[in-house]
Amino acid sequence: MTQPASATSGFRVNAILSAALAASAITLLGTLFSTNQRDLTFVLSPWETFANAFGLAAPAVGIYLIVLIALGFVGAFRTWWTAAIAGVISVLVGGTVAYIIQILSNGLDLNGEAWTAIFGEFLGLNFPFTVMGIVAATLVGPPVYRAVSGEPLAGVPVQYSAGPGAPSSITDSGSAFVRIPSDAMLEGKDDDDRAIANGQWEDLVAAFEEHDWGTQAVPEAANEPRAVFVGDMALVLGEQVVLAKPKGDARRVELATVRETLSDAGAVFDELEAPAIFDPADVVEGPGVLYVGVGASTNGSAIRGLRKIVADRGYRVVALPVAGKIALSDALSILPDGTKLAWSPAIEHPELLGEYIAVEEPRGAAVVVLDEQTVAAPASAPGTAKLLGTLGYQVKALDISAFEDAGGTLPRMSLRSRD
Repeated sequence: MTQPASATSGFRVNAILSAALAASAITLLGTLFSTNQRDLTFVLSPWETFANAFGLAAPAVGIYLIVLIALGFVGAFRTWWTAAIAGVISVLVGGTVAYIIQILSNGLDLNGEAWTAIFGEFLGLNFPFTVMGIVAATLVGPPVYRAVSGEPLAGVPVQYSAGPGAPSSITDSGSAFVRIPSDAMLEGKDDDDRAIANGQWEDLVAAFEEHDWGTQAVPEAANEPRAVFVGDMALVLGEQVVLAKPKGDARRVELATVRETLSDAGAVFDELEAPAIFDPADVVEGPGVLYVGVGASTNGSAIRGLRKIVADRGYRVVALPVAGKIALSDALSILPDGTKLAWSPAIEHPELLGEYIAVEEPRGAAVVVLDEQTVAAPASAPGTAKLLGTLGYQVKALDISAFEDAGGTLPRMSLRSRD
């Protein structure tokens, strides 16, 4: 299994450095073009006027670069408007600090008159630097960042597209986070049953990797029998992650390593506030919509919180009452073309889904999309596999009987990010 944690840091750092350097280079060139004027007295040569202009611009641009890099690590280049804010901050800091250095190096006092001159120059001699710094950060930084990192523009859905190798971050197309079956889950089983469970889990991981997903292991939770169902622990929407809020202390111990792993992969966390109770297995993502099952674990407070949290990413939240304490992801899946598969006995008001295809097998709607043409389906639902074939999909049948016996389904055995 590939381990993208180190690559995560490398790709993101390269993207930030590239974006900041590109913006700084454009800022320096634009500033020099505006300020490098020929000495009209013809006392100074063109080289001397250039050297003077460079000497004035370089310190400010150098500090601008440092500040822009620092802001890049808090997500400045992920949208044009955050990049614009970063540009303003970097220009103010760069111009101010450079001017202070110039004043002090000339043996002058940093008094009120000096401060007036410093800030006045942003609309004076420093005006070209001010304009170029903001424009370059806004228009150059985000495209360069996305080109190097592979991230899409924040808030814009991307199409399913497989890419080779391990993911560099949670935002890469095709990142799957899995956790091996725990000792507690395998306790009491004989050697043959243990081998079957481990083999089935390895087949699932292999299916991801065969379809060009990068896979990463969440650290083992040896004493937690349900820890393999890592999909119960977080809702992953690209870089945005909402962690589970279990009722009472149930499964809370599993959250720490999930949070740490996703944080290392570049996740940005949003928290639901009490009295929210939230089970991410109750969420099924579709184009621009999150269907959330209510009645199993997730409560109304969590629904209201989710609506606020995901609105900026362009999602609406549709609450679906479920029957029999069934997680919605066990009873509903959405295929790449938007077709909904539903096991309708588990959904009290399936009309809220609009058009859907009803499956006959209880586990038939719990499938995982591997790519635009391929869907992984449980081997316990051969009728659904046949249905998917008639819909034009290739089907990867996976035997997960050992995990179905423990109450799990395919979607809940991984955390997946396609954004």
